[in-house]
Amino acid sequence: MNSLSKITVALLSASITGNVLAADIEVKPRGRLHLDAGFYNDDQTTFGNGVNVRRGRMGLQGTISPDWRFVIEYDFAEGGDASAADVNLRTKLAGGTVTIGHQRVPFSLNTLTSSNSITFMERSSASTVITPDRKLGVRFDKTFGNITSESMAFGRTMNTESDAGKDDSMGLAQRLVYHPKVDDVQYHLGAAVVYQDLGDYNTLRLRDRPELRIDPAIRLIDTGTLNEVDSLTRAGLEFAAIKGVWSVEAELLSLQTSSAIQDVSFSGYHMQVSYVVTGESRSYKNGLFSGIKPSSASGAIEVAARYSVTDLNDGAVFGGEQKNLTLGLNYYMNSNIRFMGNIVFSDIDTSSAVSEEPIGFGIRAQYNF
Repeated sequence: MNSLSKITVALLSASITGNVLAADIEVKPRGRLHLDAGFYNDDQTTFGNGVNVRRGRMGLQGTISPDWRFVIEYDFAEGGDASAADVNLRTKLAGGTVTIGHQRVPFSLNTLTSSNSITFMERSSASTVITPDRKLGVRFDKTFGNITSESMAFGRTMNTESDAGKDDSMGLAQRLVYHPKVDDVQYHLGAAVVYQDLGDYNTLRLRDRPELRIDPAIRLIDTGTLNEVDSLTRAGLEFAAIKGVWSVEAELLSLQTSSAIQDVSFSGYHMQVSYVVTGESRSYKNGLFSGIKPSSASGAIEVAARYSVTDLNDGAVFGGEQKNLTLGLNYYMNSNIRFMGNIVFSDIDTSSAVSEEPIGFGIRAQYNF
């Protein structure tokens, strides 16, 4: 654990035990636990079955002045070491919001939806592979009526260290969303682009699992390490709509490399639909989905289906193609506790020209505060 992680853990301990950090600072703890279990009907590759802590986050949030809010949150699920999630400051500026620090890059509706609120246990494979990780940067968001703009200048992620004398990766991102509500239907039309100069860290590797992480070590599509990649350009198109108990979502994502060896491009998409059996509607505001809030003490029930495709083949790169059909059932006990069940039917052409069709079964118990 690095020194920043140790400091964060110390601050967490002080807050939770009731110690006062400063008289004018308001602090409260935040966190989430996503506990998964499941098994696979294997095809050719043998998957492990069992239990996995998908996310185990602890952090702080609050205000340090009337105009500034902060978040410090780390995930302890990966091998016991802490990795930075959201670590940033936020304030209002020119009718919008400025966020400084470690945060999501504004790209992909599926990725920007909180893991507490995504419809399935995992985000779509294309969103996972093509979307950049959280980055250190400055982001400005502003809503003009039915249009929301999100802009960001960013560098590296906090979870990697820079080597002495090397140039860090740097990038720019822009996302625009048109979100009118017409005749009780909430529409969402979005487009985003991210340009990233890789600096002296000019290697790239894209790989992914079937859309469950019961066995997180196995990835069947994999480009391998691509060397001498100068820059990346990501582009995305988004569509969503909500009408009462129904919601639909679709995305088309692509990644283009600029390389001294060979320019290649990869792509993917997903389409999904959900229906809330108990009558509630999915929450939405200014280009972002949030969760379902049960309207009664008996909770809410949602059923959903998704189809996704991720293609990592181009030119001399044969990373494989993965197609997933996921069926989901969600039970929302309240706004903070949810139980999930997914069945994932995968059809995968691997980089070794082998076709596999494993079936994954997963369940999740999650809570957040």
